[in-house]
Amino acid sequence: MKKALGVIIPIAMLAIVALSLWYVSTRLYNLFELSSYWLILIVVAASVAGSLTAIIAGVKSSSKVVGIFNVISGYFIMFYVYTLFMLLILQAIQLIWNLPADLGATSVLVLAVFITSIGAWKASVFTVNTAEIRITGLKKEVKIMHISDVHLGHHNGRDYLAKIVRETNAHNPDFILINGDLVDSNAGLLPGVLKPLANFKAPVYYVGGNHEKYIDNDRVLELIRQQGVRTLHNEVVETHGLQLVGLDYMNADENTFDMHASDHSQTIKSTLSELMLKKNMPTVLMHHSPVGMQYAEEAGADLMLSGHTHAGQVFPFSMLNELIFTYNKGLHQHGNTKVLVSSGTGTYMLRVRLGTSNEINMLRLLPSK
Repeated sequence: MKKALGVIIPIAMLAIVALSLWYVSTRLYNLFELSSYWLILIVVAASVAGSLTAIIAGVKSSSKVVGIFNVISGYFIMFYVYTLFMLLILQAIQLIWNLPADLGATSVLVLAVFITSIGAWKASVFTVNTAEIRITGLKKEVKIMHISDVHLGHHNGRDYLAKIVRETNAHNPDFILINGDLVDSNAGLLPGVLKPLANFKAPVYYVGGNHEKYIDNDRVLELIRQQGVRTLHNEVVETHGLQLVGLDYMNADENTFDMHASDHSQTIKSTLSELMLKKNMPTVLMHHSPVGMQYAEEAGADLMLSGHTHAGQVFPFSMLNELIFTYNKGLHQHGNTKVLVSSGTGTYMLRVRLGTSNEINMLRLLPSK
């Protein structure tokens, strides 16, 4: 079943893209009364294909020129997607109202540009979301800043990271947890980009995500360690009366399908069974992706922290994410374990946010009443 889904999902996505190209080209051809349908189809298809290529190519490149094309291409894809949605809405409106074609077509393009502009602005800022979480057995309050999915690279660089560090320091956490995907391209590994990490005033712990593996996992982790950050690899640290568990990016178990499957030989299930956690000590578990919650609960974790989902990043994909992930964002109760999923502090593929926000999580862990 896992192998079948791995084939079916990409084919379905390609079919949806092909259908959208046909629809958008046909509607623009008719609305603007263009002279050549095939010309508009070729232009639209080439623009979409070229933009997707530029986005994918940006992962391995540290070039500023590639980075500019990467960001612009992301904006174009966003514009294209919302042009598609606006055309669908326009077609529904025209069923009940004889709206002039030229006015409708112009409105579609203007709205798509406007929405994309809002999304681009939202991607450039982040908020601090505070949550109070009761933990059984905790002796006193512990403040943790949880940061995930910054995605340093072409979208954001050193200045953005420096803002995160300043905001974090202003909240005076007891320690800081960075939950993977700090970088997503070689541009994030350029000299000086990670240097602001050394300015955190509290101890910092880090676990890897899936994007470190796409670049050079060992190099990424070494550069992070050089800034005084402690990286955790399937290990346990005791701090502030807590048992902190940091897991590598891995699958939940050997059978559960994962769209971003790890090639790690271990799973959350097998790793937690080997760690022999102290049952009488409050436990916080870090894993980049919100999977394997049942195994975290079985191991006695009081709180599981994850990211990865970006909360879908852009509407309506945020709605699709709710179907893909058991927990897409926010704080949830999974049996005896609380699960907090960050919406992410940065963006991936498209430097756009719509219907979601970049965030860092200020967690106040409190003793149970």
